[in-house]
Amino acid sequence: MLLDSRGRRLSTAWFFSLEGEIRTAILAIPSTALVGNATIRIEAGTEVVRNLSFTIDGREFPSETIALNQENTDLRTVEDPQKTAEAEEIWAIYLRTGTVVYSGGPFIPPVGSTRRTSDYGSRRVYRYADNSTDTSIHAGVDIGVPTGTEVTASAAGRVALAKYRIVTGNTVVLEHLPGVYSLYYHMDSIAVNPGDIVEAGALLGESGATGLATGPHLHWEIRVAGENADPDAFLARPVLDKSDIIDKLTKPF
Repeated sequence: MLLDSRGRRLSTAWFFSLEGEIRTAILAIPSTALVGNATIRIEAGTEVVRNLSFTIDGREFPSETIALNQENTDLRTVEDPQKTAEAEEIWAIYLRTGTVVYSGGPFIPPVGSTRRTSDYGSRRVYRYADNSTDTSIHAGVDIGVPTGTEVTASAAGRVALAKYRIVTGNTVVLEHLPGVYSLYYHMDSIAVNPGDIVEAGALLGESGATGLATGPHLHWEIRVAGENADPDAFLARPVLDKSDIIDKLTKPF
């Protein structure tokens, strides 16, 4: 697990097998994490095996105010048992840890456009139709593309969810590694089914503005053991660099 300088748990991950005897885990650092000293605590049952210290650097996140019409205001504020059921369903997926590594390499962008309409970690203020406000933190990135733009898999994986949801509209969730998922929201159409195995670049559907959306775009998100992570980090380097892992294992602590 990941602990901040005050000993508070930030995130948790579970080990899985890689290359036979090698066990590895992937942790996400939340955008709300306290800057400064942090600890990765490795446990086996109730026993602490090792504490590894490192530093969480500071980072500035943008702020934005989003005005919602009455329809979108209702999507955020009106209680609905179906929304609750859908939230419970997707969280059960986030926290599910399989055993298959479908892809350990770097991810690729799900659309060709680089026009961001909202960034990861953006501190949001929602202004409702009655002029009241609420706040949230953006869990992914929004990419501005016209309705009908092809949306493709950012890495090889298994389709864990493909359905319409009240808030996120037409939604696809892919499992890539044990506990690592990519999410694609507000799509106009879906071209895959739950259980499908897809390669990187495979067509998932077309972008749109379904669910709670103020215009056509693709919301792209990465979850690691339930915690959201910066998608750009997954574009920059392999999720699992086997040679780097093996090299570290051969060096003394």
